[in-house]
Amino acid sequence: MIENFLRPRGDVPHAVGTGTHANSGRGLAAAGGGRRYKEHMEALSGEALPECLRVIPDPPRRLYVRGATEALAAPSVAIVGSRRASRAGRQFAETLAGDLAAAGLVVVSGLAYGIDAAAHRGALAGGGRTVAVLGSGLDRVYPRQHTVLAAEITDGGGAVVSEYAADRSPRKHQFPERNRLISGLSLGVVIVEATTKSGSLITARMAAEQGREVMAVPGPVASPLSGGCHRLLKSGAALIETADDVLYAVGYDTAERTRKEGERAPDRLAAVLEQVGAETTTLDQVVGATGMALEAAAEALVELELLGFVAAHRGGYIRRPS
Repeated sequence: MIENFLRPRGDVPHAVGTGTHANSGRGLAAAGGGRRYKEHMEALSGEALPECLRVIPDPPRRLYVRGATEALAAPSVAIVGSRRASRAGRQFAETLAGDLAAAGLVVVSGLAYGIDAAAHRGALAGGGRTVAVLGSGLDRVYPRQHTVLAAEITDGGGAVVSEYAADRSPRKHQFPERNRLISGLSLGVVIVEATTKSGSLITARMAAEQGREVMAVPGPVASPLSGGCHRLLKSGAALIETADDVLYAVGYDTAERTRKEGERAPDRLAAVLEQVGAETTTLDQVVGATGMALEAAAEALVELELLGFVAAHRGGYIRRPS
């Protein structure tokens, strides 16, 4: 089982040097370009944290955010992989992210070299939003060369987030720690190129522990960069070749959507729809929250699914983005 993976080592950089909101005016100029990494910062804690992070086993005490906090509540998929990725791997990650963004999903990754950066850039190129989860403070973007990319992410309606104070330098242990936030923000995690010792396997293990979908992209059997992905696939991860495979795995099949842009749910279904968010909501939870009869609640959820407002996912339902 994926949950039984031993904690992998490697592919992690060495150190290089409350219901409440708090704001900071500090920011960084994006080196080498006209963009500026957004100055405004919010600190979320308690009930202000995204619901998907409040329910994981080890939620952050605070989450510092630059950019659009709304992006953290939208249905998301994480794409992560090797920092030393091949050209083909980077191209695949960029294309996959662009297709998922075009389908309405937010793409989450870690702003690292290789697959992470390709995923962020692909989402932006696809006209979508992306979220970067740092292993350092928001004023210490790592790698520093990706400060421009961080600015592009926030300018594009996405967010750059961290659980560490803004001036915290990157340290080796913080990157595995932040991986639980990458998976926690997402419906599932796609691994694109990873050795058997890749830090990306930490993210896959945490995704499994959090009840998220674990997905992997196969590669050439002789390539070391395929070893981690093939190990995941042998353990039951969903095999990914296209964005449609991802959408199916996380229960977000856009081909089944019948809702028109801007269409609202019928008033008689509003109370049920209100109970369904980015996290999986079960029929029993809807019944408990609304007081409806079991059969009536089930019929309402099925109708909302047919209308394109919700999607079946892991024994319950999630809301589709507007």
